[in-house]
Amino acid sequence: MTFDYSAIWDNRDILFEGLMNTLLISGISIPVGILIGVFVCLLRISRSRLLRWPAIVFIELMRNIPLLIIIFMVFYALPFYGIRLSGLTTGLICLSVYGGAYFAEVFRGGVEAISQGQFDAAKALGLKYGFYMRRVIFPQIYQYVFPPGTNIALTMIKETSLLSMITVAELTYAASDINGRTFTPVETFATIAVIYWMLSTLFLKLTQMVQVRIDVETAKPAAALR
Repeated sequence: MTFDYSAIWDNRDILFEGLMNTLLISGISIPVGILIGVFVCLLRISRSRLLRWPAIVFIELMRNIPLLIIIFMVFYALPFYGIRLSGLTTGLICLSVYGGAYFAEVFRGGVEAISQGQFDAAKALGLKYGFYMRRVIFPQIYQYVFPPGTNIALTMIKETSLLSMITVAELTYAASDINGRTFTPVETFATIAVIYWMLSTLFLKLTQMVQVRIDVETAKPAAALR
């Protein structure tokens, strides 16, 4: 078997556009997913059943329904109710909401890892719930949420490939387009496999650098107290 990568090079503009769209979708959906996760986490740990149960239902639905089914439901079912969304908008919404459910559980685990004494002390000082959650609790949970949160974000990057099913011109869709033009499936999909691997590796390296930086900044106050 011989490999001909000239077809990939000749269609590099299609591949580059797909890569840029993958980065765009990931760059928007991950931060939005984190914000959704924080909001849902606050609802999930609330003492009010009126707030807590909708969050539980949302998390369970998102975690137990395949992302592809959610994408199809939004893209193909909503038009029957007069709501038409582009493939890109559908992808951004679905990825953000789907990731938000997982981030919410990660944040909840981080909050529950904080000792109950800190919550009691904050209440004894008369601090408002929103204030001590924002200024006392959440700054401490990064060490618990950073590793699993990184894994969720990495999964979201790879899950962008599902958007090719609704004709979003991301990396996998670009590969399918090139393969349809050149009939070189091995070379085409081997190339995007390498690109996904490089993206994942680069993302992990960047998050490791961020974590090291945070660890150093966190250690400074502790060292000053010695």
